[in-house]
Amino acid sequence: MIEYRMKRIGADVLLIALLGIAMFGRVSSGYFCGFDDFNETHRAVFEDAGNLSHIFATGHFGSTRYRPLNRLSTYVCWKIGGGSALPFRLRNLLFHLICAICVYALALMWTRERAVALVSGLLFCIEPNANQDIVAAVFTNTCAYAFLLAGFVAFLIWTESKRTMCIALSLLLVLTGMFFYEPVIVAFPMMAGYLFLQKTRDSSAPFFKEIAMWLVGSASVLFVFALARHFVVHGTDLRVPIMTTLHNAFLYAGALLSPIDVVTANQLFGSSLPPALHLDRTILALLVITITALAVAVVAFLRMPATRARIQFLDKGLVVFLALSIPAVLAPFLLFTPHASETYLYLPSALYSILLSMLLWALLPSRSFYWSAVLAILLCFGVGTWIRNQRVAECGTIAENILKGLPVSEWKNGEWSVYLSNAPGETPPQRYGVYNYKGLAAIDPDEPAAGHVAENALQLVTGNPGLQVNIVSPTDMNHSCELPDTCFDVSRSGSVNEILAAHGQH
Repeated sequence: MIEYRMKRIGADVLLIALLGIAMFGRVSSGYFCGFDDFNETHRAVFEDAGNLSHIFATGHFGSTRYRPLNRLSTYVCWKIGGGSALPFRLRNLLFHLICAICVYALALMWTRERAVALVSGLLFCIEPNANQDIVAAVFTNTCAYAFLLAGFVAFLIWTESKRTMCIALSLLLVLTGMFFYEPVIVAFPMMAGYLFLQKTRDSSAPFFKEIAMWLVGSASVLFVFALARHFVVHGTDLRVPIMTTLHNAFLYAGALLSPIDVVTANQLFGSSLPPALHLDRTILALLVITITALAVAVVAFLRMPATRARIQFLDKGLVVFLALSIPAVLAPFLLFTPHASETYLYLPSALYSILLSMLLWALLPSRSFYWSAVLAILLCFGVGTWIRNQRVAECGTIAENILKGLPVSEWKNGEWSVYLSNAPGETPPQRYGVYNYKGLAAIDPDEPAAGHVAENALQLVTGNPGLQVNIVSPTDMNHSCELPDTCFDVSRSGSVNEILAAHGQH
């Protein structure tokens, strides 16, 4: 019986892994895309390679963030790939699959329902809101959250077995994740919340010894991380204004609850991406009406006698725990990060996948209704993820076309001052995450906060730190050209055209 059960679990895990590989296969072979990729790989080559101690002795681009394992992983992947993005992308996909399998394990341990667990893993595997952390090559968020989720699985095993080794492993995994990405610290309030849930379920349980063990272990982990961070970074992050916090919370909630994500809507229906959206009174009124109508429909559904009967079999404590954990894990971003980003929805998406699968399983009137709803949601998620992956793969192709189209072999030595512009008459579309890069923006969005990205990219491919790159407008290009082989414009597809210095024309 145990062997049969393990075979079924193995089949579920294999299905989740195969779905992820099928969905992310093409983008995983793509080139780098966007300013983060070139900035962080440039740091690995021109700073960390010469002094590995910088990885552990400096903060994240001079900020209050401390992510040495993020930086070490970037360096190792660059060394392995020798300029290829493949090791970065395979790393991200591997750890995302580990996260999806951990979501499956958590759902299985919580619900004891294989169908709920399988659907949770499948939903999260192709959740569009989790996509950016996977397809942004230098992001190590999937690594960090894999350690968090694996640590939480070990934590759940400890709550059932009381084995010291399990809690020690759990805390060690969480500590490792924190050195990748500080927000992994949210594991501790999640653990505390779950211990409280366990205590309310069984008030007679002798939890004092176990809770004391967890408290001591958690305090030790936090002390180690705080001590390491104290010697490297200083200062504190400023609190976000309350109205910005509420605005971002609304955006995150809308992103999680909507079956069609914004990139899919933009691709299929031509709707604006969030940077271009303006919430005027008409749109706000429609949103309020829609939300109110949905709320009324949900309340009416829950008040139906058949639904109320099914609710009796729902683990309400677990539902409350998951529902509260979602805003809890978003709290660091809501309180200290003014701009909303899908990057921060990775862990909330994992928790929401479990919650959604549980609710559908418990509340829908039959298993045929359940599987129909699941297939519909998987279809929406799959289309969204496929569209996003295609866009990132296209961005990588554009970036590669640009770098291959420039005479980089001539720039490997000496001092050079190169000028680049977008092709005349071609305005790049407004950027949204990593999903709307065209033309020169694939290697440099020309934004002050991004830094000298094109310069970093060209220094990477030439190995020449003496190369300088200037982004100018097409109008100013003719006035900038003084030497041959230094002035080029770039089309939306990444094709490069030299502007002749002597005549100021193509």
